[in-house]
Amino acid sequence: MGLFDRLQSELEAREKAEGLTMADVLALPDEQSALVSWLIRQKEASLNDVAQYLDTSEADAQTMLNSLVEKSFIREMMIAGVTRYKIRFALKRGRDLPLNIWQTLDDRLPDEQSQSEQPTDSKSDYKSGNVEG
Repeated sequence: MGLFDRLQSELEAREKAEGLTMADVLALPDEQSALVSWLIRQKEASLNDVAQYLDTSEADAQTMLNSLVEKSFIREMMIAGVTRYKIRFALKRGRDLPLNIWQTLDDRLPDEQSQSEQPTDSKSDYKSGNVEG
């Protein structure tokens, strides 16, 4: 598999990946929404951190984290042997540009160049009598 194929595969995978949007945060139940907001501010946290924040057991905290991981809103990472959780934001969607964008721009460029080559010297217009008023 060449470099281009690998990059193309990665781009396609990123497009399919969901991640968290602000609309998702608003649609979450209050307790999950509060956890997500807290985790955004923390950047990342351990299971123990989450349990302390929620003032609950690690088992209950794990259940809530698992739910958010399944929705692709949170990512599990192993750092120095400890599982950490981090928000997985959705990618910002770009505009869909037509495949022939460069051709379209090239087609317009000569028209704009020919218009810009027209003299716009107001002194020459005045001397030739082309000025109204």
